[in-house]
Amino acid sequence: MTGGNKQVAPLAPRSSPAAVATTFQLRSFRRFPVQCSVYYSSDALQGTGVAWNLSLNGWRIDGTHPVEPGTVVTLCVFLPDQHPTVFIDRAVVRWSRGQEFGIEVNEIKADEHARLEQFVTALV
Repeated sequence: MTGGNKQVAPLAPRSSPAAVATTFQLRSFRRFPVQCSVYYSSDALQGTGVAWNLSLNGWRIDGTHPVEPGTVVTLCVFLPDQHPTVFIDRAVVRWSRGQEFGIEVNEIKADEHARLEQFVTALV
């Protein structure tokens, strides 16, 4: 080997089946850094955890059980500072990494949405 100029080929990115199926979309709502206790359940499991980065249509959850992308869950979210609990009828897991996962809210009753909106508006 002579001189210091060495040509290095870039590494090809490694991809897993989950990474290939993942697409990224811009978020439609601002996220807020809060911590809320949460219960979540699907046909196959029940778990508890902490919801982070709250918005009107989704957030990140660190849970007690791993959940696969595409899983439909219901949620009971305990908002901090004496705010009323919010119930989410249907949310879809959009990504997961171990026991951490992101959800998108698909169905929420109008009164529940109003409570969540009131809480989020107070964070601005």
